[in-house]
Amino acid sequence: MTMTTGNRVGPAVVTVGDELLFGERENGNQRWLLERLHTLGHPAEVALSLPDDLGTIAHWVAILSQRGCFPILVSGGIGGTHDDCTRQAIAAGLGLRLKLHPECDAILAARYGDRYTNQRRRMAELPAGCTLLPNTKGAPGFRIGGIFAFPGFPEMLQPMAEEALATALPQAESAIVTIDATLPLQEGDIALEVEAFSHAHPTARVGIYPVAGGGPPAVTLRLRVPDHDVETRSAFESLVTRLRSS
Repeated sequence: MTMTTGNRVGPAVVTVGDELLFGERENGNQRWLLERLHTLGHPAEVALSLPDDLGTIAHWVAILSQRGCFPILVSGGIGGTHDDCTRQAIAAGLGLRLKLHPECDAILAARYGDRYTNQRRRMAELPAGCTLLPNTKGAPGFRIGGIFAFPGFPEMLQPMAEEALATALPQAESAIVTIDATLPLQEGDIALEVEAFSHAHPTARVGIYPVAGGGPPAVTLRLRVPDHDVETRSAFESLVTRLRSS
């Protein structure tokens, strides 16, 4: 069983579905998970959208697990239809067997009654050794090591992920705050000074984003920094003041 090597690094968000890669559906689950992790003070290190393909999902599950990403949040593809292969792929990526989970089987049998077909029973075939993630609206998700697998339906994913993250993530030392400043300049006008600021303040993440809309050239300078880092926030304010007067 390959779970993780080395020290833990940041979270990974994996959303599964051909419809996402074909551009047929907006990836709202990815955006919600990324925003939630950021709000909790644990911004994601990796975000992937993957097709409904067992080999591709297994490949990336193995890479993220070996890299030490925690948690690895996977949404979509855990149902019982022909194109749902996330359960099988997670097992394959970790070198585990897929087996019937008795508790999940009982939950689904109670939910579906005489409509509990062999096809629906596939949803109870999970990676060996996993634990269930409760779902009051449908089939349970599951956790195996640092991987959390959720349904792709937002109304199920969101409350399940909230509960899982509340117990899985350590308390952040400080919230991440975002500070924006819009400047009537172009990227190239400020790139060197922003680069120097970034090197001087390694706890911060700073980006330069052109302002769209067809008006005069302008950029938004965005700082993302731990709330307790007052020194960097003050330095950013000084940088903005200097750039405005340049």
